[in-house]
Amino acid sequence: MQNKLRIMTFALLFLTMYLPIVAAQAQERDLLELYRLAKIKDPAVIRAAARLASGRAEKDIALAALIPRVSANGAVRQFWHKVVDYSPTEMNGEYTGYSYGVVAGIPILNMPSYYQISASTAGINSAESGILIVHQDLIIRLVDAYIRCLKAKVDEKLYRGELNRTAKVLQQTEAFLDAGTVDIVAVYEAKARMDSAAADLVKTEGQLRLAQQNLASLTGVEVDSVKDITVTTFKDPQPVDMKWWLDTMRQHSPNLLQTREDLRQSVENRKGASAGHLPTLQGNGGYTVDKGSTFLPKVETQQWYVGISIDVPIYSGGETSARTRRALAGESERRAMLYDVEEQAIKRLKEAYLNLEYNVSLVEAYRRKFESAELQLKSMQKACDMGTRTAIELLNSEQSYAVSRRDLNSALYDNLQRRLELKSAAGILDENDLAELNGETTLDAG
Repeated sequence: MQNKLRIMTFALLFLTMYLPIVAAQAQERDLLELYRLAKIKDPAVIRAAARLASGRAEKDIALAALIPRVSANGAVRQFWHKVVDYSPTEMNGEYTGYSYGVVAGIPILNMPSYYQISASTAGINSAESGILIVHQDLIIRLVDAYIRCLKAKVDEKLYRGELNRTAKVLQQTEAFLDAGTVDIVAVYEAKARMDSAAADLVKTEGQLRLAQQNLASLTGVEVDSVKDITVTTFKDPQPVDMKWWLDTMRQHSPNLLQTREDLRQSVENRKGASAGHLPTLQGNGGYTVDKGSTFLPKVETQQWYVGISIDVPIYSGGETSARTRRALAGESERRAMLYDVEEQAIKRLKEAYLNLEYNVSLVEAYRRKFESAELQLKSMQKACDMGTRTAIELLNSEQSYAVSRRDLNSALYDNLQRRLELKSAAGILDENDLAELNGETTLDAG
C-alpha cells in the first residue's frame, strides 16, 4: 500500500515538473499577432469590406448618370426596291447604303439621379461604420478568448502547485507513519487532498484546451501558448463621468452612425422615388453620315446637329407612386431602427460603465483578501517551524494564499476587459488599445 502511494507521488511530481517545460517550448503568440490573423480570417470583417466595395461601386454608378455619354454607331445595308404608281412605268433597282455617326448626350436636369448620388454616399458612410463595428466586435471577442486562455493557464499553475505541495505533504506523512508519529488517517487525508488537486488539474487542463481551441477558431492557426498580459494596476472609468461617456457614445458609436446613415439613405431614396414625377432635361448633339436612298442611291449626306430634349412623365401605370410608398415605408422602418439602436446603445454603455465600477470594487476586496492570506501564510509557516501547527494546516494556508492570488489576478484581467468593453460601447475602441495591453504588467498566480 505505501509503496503504491510512493510510486504515485513520484509520478505526479514528475508530471508537475516535466509538463510545464513542454508547455514552455510551445510557440508563444501575442495578442496583436492573433488579432492580425483574426482580421484576415473573420467572415464578418470580409463581409463588411465587401459591402464597402459594393457601396463605392454603387456611387460610381449613380455618378455615371450625370456624366456626358458618347457613343458611336454604324450600319451597312443592301436594298432592293420597287417603285410603283410614281411614274408611268414600274421602277426596280438596288443599292448599298450605309450610315455612321457619333452621338453625345449630357443630363441637364435629372433630380432622381441627384438623389441617388446622395443615397449612395450615405450607403458608403454606413459601410465604413460597419467596418468599425466588426473590428471593435472582433477585438472584444479576441480579448475575451485570450483572457480566458490566460485565466486557464493561471488555474492550471495553481492546481499544479497544489498537487506538488500535497505530494510533498503525503511523502512527509508517510515518513511520519513509518516512524510511528502519526496514524494512517493522516496519510489518507493527504492522499485525498492530492487526488482532489489532481482532479482539479485535469478539469483545468480541459478548460485550457477549450480556450486554445476558441482562439484557433478565431485566428485560423493552432494556439498552444499565449504571451501573458501582466497587470499590476486597475483603473476606474476615465473620466469618471457617465454623461461624458454617453455624449461620446452618441458622437462616435459606429452602430449609431451606421443606423443614422441608413436612415439618411432611405430619406434620399424616398426623395428620388418621388422625383420620378418631375421632368428631365437633356442636351444632345452629334455628327452623322448617311448614304443611299431610293431615288438618290449614290448621294451621301453629312450633318452636325445639337439640341435639347425634355421628358415629362404623365402616366406610368402607378409605378412612381408605388416606388414612393415603398421608399416611405423603408424610411419609417429605419427611423424605428434608429430609436431602438440608440436605446440599446445607451443600455449597453451604462452596463459597461457599471460593470467596470463593480470590478474596481471587486479588485480592492480581492487585494485585501490576498494581503490577509499572505499574512496568515507567514504566521502559519512560523508556527509550523515551531511545531505548533501541522503540515496539513500549512497546506490549507498555502492553498488559501494561492486561491486569493488567483482571484486577484483574475479580477485584474477582468479590469482590462471591462475597460475595453466600455470603450467599445462608447465607440472609441481601436487597435491602439490592443498595443497598450502588451505594455501593461500582471500578478502571477503561484
